Amino acid sequence: MQADATKLKKDVPTIRRDGRGIPFIEAPNEEFLYFAQGYATANDRLWQMDFLRRTARGELAEILGPNALEADKLHRIYGFTRLAEKLFKRASAETRQVLESYARGVNAFIATCDPKSLPLEFQVLKYQPRYWTAVDSLALGKLFAEKLSFTVDVDILRALMSDLPRERFASLLPETSPLDLIDVKQGVSTHNIDRRKFSESEIAILTDALVGMRRLLAAMNGDGEIGSNSWVVSGEKTVSGKPMLAGDPHLPPASPSIWHIVHLSAGNSRVSGVAVPGVPGVMIGHNEWIAWGVTNLCPDVQDLYIEQFDSNNSRSYKTPGGWKPAEVRTEQIAVRNASDGSPNEPFILDVKNTRHGPIILEKDSIGLALQWTAFDEEIIDLNAFLAINRARNWDEFVTALSGYGGPPQNFTYADIAGHIGYHSAGRIPIRKTGDGSLPYDGTTDEGEWLGFIPFEELPHAFDPPSGMIVMANQRLVGDDYPHHLTHNWRVPYRARRIHDLLQAKRKFDAADFLTIQGDTYSYPDAIFASEIVKLAEPVAATAPEWREMIEIFDRWDGYSNSDSTVLPLVTAMRKAFRNRVLAGVLGTELARLYEWRNEATFIDKLITERPIAWLPEGFTSYESLVLACYRDAREALSEQLGPDPTQWTWGRLMQVRFPHPLEKVPSVGSRFETATFPQNTGGSMPTVNAGSRVSMRFIADLSDWDLTRLCIPLGQSGDPLSAQREDQLDEWRNVAPSLVPFSRNAIASATCEMLLMTS
Repeated sequence: MQADATKLKKDVPTIRRDGRGIPFIEAPNEEFLYFAQGYATANDRLWQMDFLRRTARGELAEILGPNALEADKLHRIYGFTRLAEKLFKRASAETRQVLESYARGVNAFIATCDPKSLPLEFQVLKYQPRYWTAVDSLALGKLFAEKLSFTVDVDILRALMSDLPRERFASLLPETSPLDLIDVKQGVSTHNIDRRKFSESEIAILTDALVGMRRLLAAMNGDGEIGSNSWVVSGEKTVSGKPMLAGDPHLPPASPSIWHIVHLSAGNSRVSGVAVPGVPGVMIGHNEWIAWGVTNLCPDVQDLYIEQFDSNNSRSYKTPGGWKPAEVRTEQIAVRNASDGSPNEPFILDVKNTRHGPIILEKDSIGLALQWTAFDEEIIDLNAFLAINRARNWDEFVTALSGYGGPPQNFTYADIAGHIGYHSAGRIPIRKTGDGSLPYDGTTDEGEWLGFIPFEELPHAFDPPSGMIVMANQRLVGDDYPHHLTHNWRVPYRARRIHDLLQAKRKFDAADFLTIQGDTYSYPDAIFASEIVKLAEPVAATAPEWREMIEIFDRWDGYSNSDSTVLPLVTAMRKAFRNRVLAGVLGTELARLYEWRNEATFIDKLITERPIAWLPEGFTSYESLVLACYRDAREALSEQLGPDPTQWTWGRLMQVRFPHPLEKVPSVGSRFETATFPQNTGGSMPTVNAGSRVSMRFIADLSDWDLTRLCIPLGQSGDPLSAQREDQLDEWRNVAPSLVPFSRNAIASATCEMLLMTS
């Protein structure tokens, strides 16, 4: 197959592919390089690219019908397309060339397709793709910001809990854990909690907003457990004597895989790793000099403002300077008829923007405005990644990161000179007052953003004395850190486990790193089971259930596996324990909405310390509460898995799935389904091996780039009929990623097919 490259230059790029279909692209210059990347990516993932583009633009209902309308409305409110258009206008000539070259490559592939050779999804839905644009690539970047920014929901949750006594409020929202890797003050947090009251009408709209967010998140295949692992050790701790770096980002499972593996080479620049289908360059990987990984810092980059609208003029809202008109734009959303595919009347959506941002929900003259760093019209994150792709040392790496403005991340680092480090990057706001923990009163200036934390003052380290760095979304800074990052740190189970495993040996190799990536020790469930045994032993003679619990839990090693009959019971008990306690203190409805990313620390504290004040009504002791939870758990498992406890295995209870957007389409959906199999990871919280959330596995040994190991959950191709749609599944599942060649000789040896892109 040949692609039209006549609009570029006379020299042409070459695309070699290995047995897994990974494209190794070599070009005489970057213009051709990104043209070829666009072409190769579209060849593998064209419909996925179109689906992501439509998601960002709010155009899914045009192909999927009314069920996609709520997602479209949200993305029209966010205005990602308008934002991307503004960013492109501000882009440098170099960035424009990269984006336009990539788009020309995508369109060169589209031009080779006719309706019968288009990916199956286009044929089933009976539509054809529009040509790709540079703006499409920029809009896709905002989808990552959406996936990785999730603080506004807890701002609302705090507001709904604001009537609780201070100590109880803080206990439910812990900021520290005994398992933290840094020294912080332990115990009940008494951080600066804004205690302001909210009116009934404000509580009503905030409740509606939170319920809607949770519903839409579930519909869009999201969850609250997005995170990542990445760690790096110096040569003093490796068999080879050179640093090693590991990474496995955690994102919602999906088919096709969210990443596309690629190798890019032009002139003196060579880089290999994973890219986002639809975006040029490599996001995580290595070049000839450095390797890097990425984890989410999880800071607070979203604030809500309760705006007061004029009851006589719905477009006018109150400010400290008086009433001002909101900016209003009208969006027309095309909606397909679900029954026959014909177009319905377009849905008309008026989007209001205040000085704080777009109104995401309005009710009875009250609107909720969202201010979010993702709405920044100045920073093009692609520039940072392209600069990282070319970086040769720590200084160039840090310089590249200083221009990053996307969802704040922790970037781990290693280089061939033997250095290791990490640097957090991204814009984190500094507020005039408060810290954004609660929705602000939009009629005042109290919640205004004054600027952002200076890049050089973000958390970072270079060649730490320990010779190792662990990043797993855990708390990174102590009480002496001068800026507010977040109160809602991720529970540090994964970070603590990785840290402990890295302390267990003097020297590590790739096999050791893979063992760590595959670890399934379930910290919260091991803690809970151990405490149940302690509680049960003194009262074992009082009821047969206590003897059963001792027999079941006392011999458990704490590891997750698909055959375990202990893990289903302990997770069900822990869930029942959590639900009963929360319902007792919050009430049933608010308990359903309660989610806190460090909430497991609260549950651990209750079961280990067993404070009487937290017992739900009707219980006089933790023995009686735990006994009730044991019975709850057995009843729940009987309903889910049948009456025979020997069949209550983790693998039956939890299945690994990679859902495709079209798999539920009547009569044809089965053609898009992927393999489903018993889960052998996780528990009440994700283990180090986070199972289906692991979006790729990456190990870089800086002693030899040809020893790099990398795989994604399914395969390079999104075509259900392709042999490379699921050919990486076994290596992903078995935590045994294949080698990815990097040197020219190794690539030549691995080549199974080659495309010379002539005119």
